Amino acid sequence: MKYVSIELKEYLIDPSFRMCTDCVLFSGDYLNVFAADAALIDTGATRTSVSMDIIRQLGVSSKRQELIEIGNTLNDVDVFNVKMMLSPELIFDIDVYGLPGEGTGAVIIGMDIIGMGKLTIEPSKGKRHKGELLIATP
Repeated sequence: MKYVSIELKEYLIDPSFRMCTDCVLFSGDYLNVFAADAALIDTGATRTSVSMDIIRQLGVSSKRQELIEIGNTLNDVDVFNVKMMLSPELIFDIDVYGLPGEGTGAVIIGMDIIGMGKLTIEPSKGKRHKGELLIATP
């Protein structure tokens, strides 16, 4: 089994730093593409989520709706199928939640992907943290 290392970068998001990585999203037919340079690594998210403005750019249709909790509030959200590339060796065909709200340009990588590997974050005082997500290739 071969493992791929995904380097994580620390970005200032909101009032604090968050671990992020680059990723590329594709429509199922690979005709529409969106490159995200700060996809948030979120261990509190069950499923990977993508903002609706990116979903529209990809031109994908909703598969179904699911009732989920966002910030202590229940919401009906659409589920979409996309392809997500974290590296040339790691391309996932996954269902993602469409994040409500406009103009966020957000990609949140949840435990559906993080849980496939090993997440390591090395804290450092006064410097940016270093992180790695190690995932076996499919």
